[in-house]
Amino acid sequence: MSAPRVGLSRLWRYTVGRRGRLTIVLILAAISAAAPVAGWHIVGDAIDNGIRARDDGRLVADVVAYVGIGVVAWLLGTATWLMLAGIGQQMVLDLRRGLFEHLTSLSLRYFSEQKAGWIISRLTSDVDALSDVLNQGLTTLVVNTLTLVAAIGGLFLLDWRLGLVALLVLPPGILVTRWFQRRSHTAFQDVRTRIAAVTAQLAESVAGMAVVQAFSREQAFQSEFEQLNDDNRRSNTYAQKLSSVFFPAIELLGVIAQVAVLYAGARMIDGDALEIGTLIAAVGLLSLVFQPLQELSELYGQVQAASAAMEKISTVFDAERDIVDRPGAEDVGRLDGRIELDQVVFAYGKEPVIHGLELDIPAGGCIALVGESGGGKSTTAKLVARFYDPRSGAVRVDGNDLRDVRLRSYRRQLGVVLQDPFLFSGTIAENIRFGRPSATEDEILAAARAIGVDRVAARFEDGLDHVVREGGAGLSAGERQLISIARALVADPRILILDEATSNIDRPTEILIEQAFDTLLRGRTSIIIAHRLTTVRRADEILVLERGRITQRGTYDALIATDGPFRRLATSLQGAAVRRVA
Repeated sequence: MSAPRVGLSRLWRYTVGRRGRLTIVLILAAISAAAPVAGWHIVGDAIDNGIRARDDGRLVADVVAYVGIGVVAWLLGTATWLMLAGIGQQMVLDLRRGLFEHLTSLSLRYFSEQKAGWIISRLTSDVDALSDVLNQGLTTLVVNTLTLVAAIGGLFLLDWRLGLVALLVLPPGILVTRWFQRRSHTAFQDVRTRIAAVTAQLAESVAGMAVVQAFSREQAFQSEFEQLNDDNRRSNTYAQKLSSVFFPAIELLGVIAQVAVLYAGARMIDGDALEIGTLIAAVGLLSLVFQPLQELSELYGQVQAASAAMEKISTVFDAERDIVDRPGAEDVGRLDGRIELDQVVFAYGKEPVIHGLELDIPAGGCIALVGESGGGKSTTAKLVARFYDPRSGAVRVDGNDLRDVRLRSYRRQLGVVLQDPFLFSGTIAENIRFGRPSATEDEILAAARAIGVDRVAARFEDGLDHVVREGGAGLSAGERQLISIARALVADPRILILDEATSNIDRPTEILIEQAFDTLLRGRTSIIIAHRLTTVRRADEILVLERGRITQRGTYDALIATDGPFRRLATSLQGAAVRRVA
């Protein structure tokens, strides 16, 4: 297997389907680059064979040719810029789309190991660095590279002796460029790392602003931000110092080359070995050599930044999808909903957190998972949702190993209601429809009425069309939860997971949510994780999980009547006093 491409070479894949257009652009750019070279040859001819020879016909012909070449170069240059800019924009679009698509295919394990701001930085500032190169830099690179090659070739065609004199500055130019390449690559990588750290800290601060302000930690967070910001400043300053040495050095070499050509040309003219027109044309061609060389050197820093950004983006692309369908996985039809966990072992790291879990939930059955925090309740639910795969053992639905079922077909029949429901920016109706985008207005309204969201919407002038902000800001926790339950109802799942869905809810709102559960759970296989007796009572069977193992199981009445983990745990559960059986 060939090694994956790294750095900017990885962008080659995004030229697929566009290589024909690129070929046409390169041909146009080559002709456009050759035009000014031909123009200087015509200038030399006009001076030597037109002006000095007093040949007006030759002079007029050279002038007409020069103007014609200039018009052609302008038309071709415009076409080249427009076409390259379009190709660059499409490549950036495909890159950003592919990056986001890959991110959404990664498991929760990846997101739990990375800071949100770090991921955001890959999609924003790093892609923007590549966008700058592809939108503007690509045109500069193509046009100036071809111009440089054409100018050097034209200079040697004009007079090879002057060409050799001009190339005397090539060895020191290579040494300076190589020095800059080594130093700037590391410098620009550090710049991308620093800006990612700033973005991560900003994202974390904004997400946790309520906690920051509640504990009066504004100054501490500001100090941390200032430190990260200053580190970013120092990193950028060092990168710019390298550029401040490199770019003027290239300009200086250009001046030295021009002086050398003028001196050598003057000596050859004195010896009648060179015409004055040829020397003037050579100086003009030399400007065509060092002008693109200077622009390319300025672009080089931008390319280095883009290369460092692409390496950061590549770490996302190279993150393996650990939740994938096995070869031959098939779609499932409408599920009955029977769930089996067969000797399931799972670990986030090296040490297992789930130990040989055995569980069998009949279709339409309802179980509750209870236990102290860290016991493995939510992890078990995530295994059922296939957010993770077990290290050993199997999770089955209707007798099929989840790894042999196409994930999308399974997830379409799965509903999840979390402790902290996330609402997207948009209307209440749009958030409900998120569960099934094809749902009609009547279905949305029916779900809202069945769950009680219509009463939430009634306090807003626009009703279900009321616009909520990201995260559901402006709504109470209970209102957000009701909307998330309506979202799950519209999805019409065969399997439902309620993960602490009534935590942190006041008693009146809890009653509304409990009534909503009666509608939501009917006829569906359900897994309930809760710390409220009123919620777990409805389960057909209650399982007590401690350190990833089932230590007790049974109905509510049987467990509360027995001195064991559940009865001890029940004394601390919220929602009702414990009823002891004599």
